[in-house]
Amino acid sequence: MKKKITAGILLLLLLAGGCAQPAYANSAQRHWSGTDVTGAVVTGEDCPIVVERELLIFDVQEFPEQYYPDTDSFLAYTGKVTAEYTFHNPADYTVTATLVFPFGDPPHYGEYIYDQATGRPFDVSDALKYGVTLDGKPIEAAVRHTLKARHTSFSLDEDLPKLAESYIYDSFFVPDMPVRVQRYSVTGIDEEYGAATAAFVINADSAKTRVLCEKQTGGARLRKGSQVSCWVQNGDTITVYIFGELPKEELIWTLYENGACEKVIEGTVSSEFSEMTFKDYALRGYDENSGILESDWYNAQVELLRLGSEIWGNGLVQIEAGVFSLMRWYEYTITLEPGQTLKNAVTAPLYPAIDADYTPSIYAYTYLLSPAKTWTQFGELDITVNTPYYMTECGIDGFTRTDSGYALTLPGLPEGELTFTLSEAERPQPPKRSILHLMPTELIIVPAAVLAAGAAVFLSARRKRRTKR
Repeated sequence: MKKKITAGILLLLLLAGGCAQPAYANSAQRHWSGTDVTGAVVTGEDCPIVVERELLIFDVQEFPEQYYPDTDSFLAYTGKVTAEYTFHNPADYTVTATLVFPFGDPPHYGEYIYDQATGRPFDVSDALKYGVTLDGKPIEAAVRHTLKARHTSFSLDEDLPKLAESYIYDSFFVPDMPVRVQRYSVTGIDEEYGAATAAFVINADSAKTRVLCEKQTGGARLRKGSQVSCWVQNGDTITVYIFGELPKEELIWTLYENGACEKVIEGTVSSEFSEMTFKDYALRGYDENSGILESDWYNAQVELLRLGSEIWGNGLVQIEAGVFSLMRWYEYTITLEPGQTLKNAVTAPLYPAIDADYTPSIYAYTYLLSPAKTWTQFGELDITVNTPYYMTECGIDGFTRTDSGYALTLPGLPEGELTFTLSEAERPQPPKRSILHLMPTELIIVPAAVLAAGAAVFLSARRKRRTKR
């Protein structure tokens, strides 16, 4: 009887657990983020140039891999999109316009390509694969960079202002601002404390002082300020940057048993300091051979510190590793004489999001059409998807099957963005769930709860009978 009761309770636990998460045969990664692309945007105001026609061509002859072992294999991927514009100048004067074409940050599956010898990530210069043409002839286009939270959608209002011609203005971070570099060495920790933590409290006026601890792993808001903590062991060096004025109170480190910062332990934290300017700080990791403009790198650092200043307050800055990347743009200039018409084409790499839960996998593509509404006038839009694969879903109705893929002609810009999915099968199968996942949650939880209550009553009755005996 005891075995039967135990088996019943285990069954209830399994039923309850089955409601929480789908069960898969393995725990490998199933989803990979891609990159959104948008069309050309004019940077100036009151530009009279009109778009008579846009031909949007997606070339998808292969799907990306879910992992690339090296840069050569990643750069060999051929997926691309070409936006060909027919521009017309209706004005009676010559118009010179600067255009930008954003094409996102590297995709999830292209982020972690490392040099096996050094362990450092490669600079994957996929932006150099393609470029810009004017009436069929290549023209010079600069590759620009701005800070972007990874795998977030493009926003014209938020992202375009980040493109500055030189060093961006900030009310706090300026090139000649003094920066004090404090380096702290940790010694004397008993080896039994494998999770030792060093911490200090900062309470400064953020309009005058900001403090960044490079190895910060934790933090807390206290009545007396914001606590900064980081894991340490003997021999570690902690670097702290103090921007602007020095805090009124010196940074005092305390060593603790672990990240809870409750039990104080013995140890020594000694310090030495040096000084630099903020420009020196911002350009520390800059490589002039990277293809990134110095001003773009500097401005990205400023934006990163701005965002990091909003987390804790009290003058504390925290930069979360891996959250941000550099978004890429093509920037170029066109000139149209009065009444002139010309064709301008921009080609950029095309990276879909991957959903491997389906069989076969599905690949989701996003092209943002809404920024094109900034043009004075926008005419016909022709969309062609050259692919041997099946279009399984699309956010815009009307695509027809052609010998080379799919096509759609619109009299103007549609509402919303262009999204579509491709797959090797016309009807990819969704992930299979156990029968428990096909049932409403309450149909599992409620009977399980009733059975559990019944089991509890049964066990209680048995105990009472035994007591009476």
